[in-house]
Amino acid sequence: MMKAWQNLRRAVRTLAKSPGFMLVAVLSLALGIGANTAIFSLLDALLLRRLPVRQPDRLVQLSVVRRGDKIPFSFPMFRELDRGQQVFTGLIGWSFGSASNVDIQGVLSQAEVRSVTGNYYSELGVAPLLGRLISPDDASLTKPGTTPVAVLSFEYWQRRFGGAANVIGREIGIDGHPFTIVGVTRPWFAGMTTGEAPDITVPMKSTEERALLWVNIAGRLKDRVAPAQARAQLESFWPEVLRATVSTQAPGLRRQRFFAMGLDVSPAATGINKALREHFTRPLYVLMGIVALILLVACVNLANLMLARAAARSHESSVRLALGASRWALAWPVLMESLVLSAGGAFLGLVFAYWGSRSLVGFMTEGSLTPVLLDLKPDAFVLAVTTGVAVLAALLFGLVPAWRCSRQDPAAALQQQTRNLAGAMGKLGQSLVIAQVALSLTLLLGAGLLVRSFQKLSSANLGFTTERVLELNLYPRPGGYEKLDVPAYHRQLIEHLASLPGVSSVGGSASSLQLMQRWQDTVSVTGEAATPETGVMSDGEYVSPGFFRTLGVAITQGREFDWSDDAHHPPVAIISSALAKRLFPAGNAIGQHVRFSFMPEMQNLEVIGVANNARLLDLHDAAPPAIYLAAMLDSARGGCYFVRSTTPPEALARSLAREVDSFGHDYVLSTRTVAQEVSRALVEEQVMAMLSGFFAGLALLLASVGLYGLVSYGVTGRTREIGVRMALGAPSSSVLWTVLKEALSVALLGLAIGVPCALAATRLLGRVLFGVTPTDFPTILFASLVLMAVAALAAYLPALRASRIDPMVALRTE
Repeated sequence: MMKAWQNLRRAVRTLAKSPGFMLVAVLSLALGIGANTAIFSLLDALLLRRLPVRQPDRLVQLSVVRRGDKIPFSFPMFRELDRGQQVFTGLIGWSFGSASNVDIQGVLSQAEVRSVTGNYYSELGVAPLLGRLISPDDASLTKPGTTPVAVLSFEYWQRRFGGAANVIGREIGIDGHPFTIVGVTRPWFAGMTTGEAPDITVPMKSTEERALLWVNIAGRLKDRVAPAQARAQLESFWPEVLRATVSTQAPGLRRQRFFAMGLDVSPAATGINKALREHFTRPLYVLMGIVALILLVACVNLANLMLARAAARSHESSVRLALGASRWALAWPVLMESLVLSAGGAFLGLVFAYWGSRSLVGFMTEGSLTPVLLDLKPDAFVLAVTTGVAVLAALLFGLVPAWRCSRQDPAAALQQQTRNLAGAMGKLGQSLVIAQVALSLTLLLGAGLLVRSFQKLSSANLGFTTERVLELNLYPRPGGYEKLDVPAYHRQLIEHLASLPGVSSVGGSASSLQLMQRWQDTVSVTGEAATPETGVMSDGEYVSPGFFRTLGVAITQGREFDWSDDAHHPPVAIISSALAKRLFPAGNAIGQHVRFSFMPEMQNLEVIGVANNARLLDLHDAAPPAIYLAAMLDSARGGCYFVRSTTPPEALARSLAREVDSFGHDYVLSTRTVAQEVSRALVEEQVMAMLSGFFAGLALLLASVGLYGLVSYGVTGRTREIGVRMALGAPSSSVLWTVLKEALSVALLGLAIGVPCALAATRLLGRVLFGVTPTDFPTILFASLVLMAVAALAAYLPALRASRIDPMVALRTE
């Protein structure tokens, strides 16, 4: 132990004598290790970390399986499953959070409210920070005439109440109904939904509504019960559950689909949030591969620098060997220096990771109405992985120099033999630089593909207009829709907004653009045999008159909706050109009848128009099958309005919000231009392009440093040879070209190795690219030319220095 401590002190003292080298080494390692730690921290918090509840490994999620998708249950289904199950200590249920109006001392604001069963918190085994949590007795208090209770999340309590300790017992209004605050949860607690904590939880109300699938279910397995046993027991009476809970108003296709639904039982130790995980994991996995490569490039670069330092100390090492030192004694100090550098890089990298992971989450969720709540503090697992990465990095860049030191020839070193680029040390340096160039090309090509993909997606023909269109997201005021003629109100509001100065047209839809979760179901021709498997999977959306005109979506056949297309007339629809070609390949779609989904009112829709293909719901799909329905104004509350203006739309935001407020039924929840909405939809591609470009630039810098060091070392070793050649009449240009040629041959060899390796690696990007293939020749050519230009620049400076060597000074060099 004492000897190891002495070696450590010696390594620190040795590195302190070269502060420039130490700074470059620690910073490059900090960027590499910190980037890996930041991405892994996000993946850990999102996918790997166990829920902060009692025995999370005993939790399983129950889901209805319909057409391959996992969906929630109805409340009657939950009740039947709870009554018949024999494998859980209890089943818990909760709804996904919904935006609700919360009145706190007369101030109205939005909050995410989630309803939970009375045993939700007790089955999870969590304790409150303040007060108490919802209990089974609270479920009975949801009866008329009683004041139900509410539990605040820690973050909402801090945000809206300033962390006041006297919050317990206070009354708040939720959508016009009074609730009494009884408790506050602990920090970072999101319940069963990883990353998305509700602001408020309230007791779940029982309902006999059988058609509405909204209850998420999880259960805690009893002792000595395996998930397979639970699945078998639940599946044994699942058909009975379906028969007992089928809607009496679900004939035909709707009934067939109901009885075709299956049951899934999955582990839930890490929580449930499919949408958030799908949103994050694809870019995170791509970035994880990129940052792993940049760490490898940094290690190869440091190995080259350490090799040069070992060469500079070759005389000292030879003397020690001649005096009887063992080869391990020569290698150990080099390894110790590597560990010290790696430890410093890991420590600084944790600081970078703490900042970087939070910045990345903030950037990827910018503009989202629901904040993402991920505990990104490094836990023991993240620290262990960071330590492992640091040790692995130290070995990667320390083993080659250590091995080279231990293989030192005392006689040769003591005679101070010169070595050129083809010498023993030069060959090791060449191999490392070749590897560095190959890795840098892989990063540069990957970054080029991601940047080109982002550019093509940003400039793609969307099929709708983004200029001078404002999106208003409306939300109902408490009681705002009671005894209201909804169609008449929406028509009056749209016509009123359209008459304002600076407004050219207004249209509405049930939801905003670019939703993470879209409404998709099958569309088929009415009259064809109806089975759960037939039809074309399409996007569906409710829209108002003026929607297509406002967004600039051309109607290629037929007409747009008008105000007569309401519940008092036969139902109609407009379909996209892509859907029209799929359903009616040989004829005109106008006047034909189609059915969408399984709702009775959508089984005989007359097609009155065909709209141009537009990327309204998915920017990646140039020709998405879509069906637009005209019933939005009969049933929708709130929704989304699109306003086309003759002036910059941002200037109209306040006046439009005031006009909406003047009607007293809705208020404007958020305003964005359509261009901003499209930009927000491209945030994944933007993050990948931006970060990959940054790390590719860093790899180029490291590669240039490695090549510069290799050429400089070669020039130093060949000073006497160059002096002799110049004394014999060799021109400076000849010396310059000779050195450059040898350096560029190393870069070209790295390029030759790197191109096939890069092509193999970038195939993994195929699923995230748009409008460009992994073998895109212009990108390959551009990456290769940039790399060669950087290599030429890095080699030129030492080559120029070599061409200016004074022959008399060189001839006196030992």
